[in-house]
Amino acid sequence: MKKVLLLISIVFALVAIPATVFLAGQSQELRKKAAPATSLSLSPSSITKKVGDTFTLETLIDTGSNQVVAAELHLVFDPQKLEAQTITNGPLFPSILVSGVVDRGSASITIGALNSRTPITGTGTAAVIKFKALEKTEGPIQIRLAQNTFVGSLGEGSTNVLTGSTPANITITGDSSAAKTSLANTANTATNSGNTISQTQQPILTPSPTPQASGSAQASSSATLNILTPAKDANLSSSKPTLQGKAPPGSTVTITIHSTPQTVVVTADANGNWVYTPTTALDSGTHNVIVSAQDPKTGKQLTSTTSFVVASGGGSVSTQSAMPISGDASTTYGIIILGSILILAGLLYPTTRRAYG
Repeated sequence: MKKVLLLISIVFALVAIPATVFLAGQSQELRKKAAPATSLSLSPSSITKKVGDTFTLETLIDTGSNQVVAAELHLVFDPQKLEAQTITNGPLFPSILVSGVVDRGSASITIGALNSRTPITGTGTAAVIKFKALEKTEGPIQIRLAQNTFVGSLGEGSTNVLTGSTPANITITGDSSAAKTSLANTANTATNSGNTISQTQQPILTPSPTPQASGSAQASSSATLNILTPAKDANLSSSKPTLQGKAPPGSTVTITIHSTPQTVVVTADANGNWVYTPTTALDSGTHNVIVSAQDPKTGKQLTSTTSFVVASGGGSVSTQSAMPISGDASTTYGIIILGSILILAGLLYPTTRRAYG
């Protein structure tokens, strides 16, 4: 009977080991496939306004299965028809990492979660943008999110988890009553020394030309922003790790470390190098870093992210992320196999001892 039980135990162990390895591999594969799951949309998706009207649009986010820690939003539109007046964070994102910027034909802002322990999940308003209608349109025109819009998620490092965005369509009709009154007031005649000077020119409704927004196709493709150290998902013993990277020379680099959080601004040197060491010790666990900068030459907004883990007391790592970080599972497999061998050895030991007395 003992031999039968021993045989059953051996067979069970031989089946359990490869099954466990296979299931662990499948879990990691599903984790990788499910990573990009966030979408953005502008609301309302369709709107009609008159020349001179002001209105607001909301940028809505659906995080899917992601745990979002930051979003860099870039909106583009026709500068002849629309003027962006303000852009700010919505109620779902409590932190402004880079202040909102409105320009001719563009608006941008970088927003984030309060810290990595409370990432953004679900659906809600990420940002609110106020516009003014400038000129009548022949049909609907689009306000859309540019291709360099970026969403960073907990445990995904520098991966953009944004899968797609939905634009808003706006139709601008003839002058509103307020615009007509303003136009009538400008159509006056001044008399100087018996000479009549006509002053019926149209009011200026658009700002003076400025460089194109960061989504412009003319922006330099050579401008980059990188985080060189720490490496992605690195395990660190120091609670004050030094962060280093590259940015456009002379650019202002905004660094936000999510957990405490800490936000600082440094300047890249003439060679594009930037460096920062936290003044406050970081807690043990996972930390997400968001770095943003603007190219001084082109105005292009750049963003890079990474994550690292600070070991607890310089020893074992305590991860605070609710979402596991994908990586190499060879250590886990080794522990499973070693444990199975020890179990088999324990089962065989009594039989061997009786056999050799």
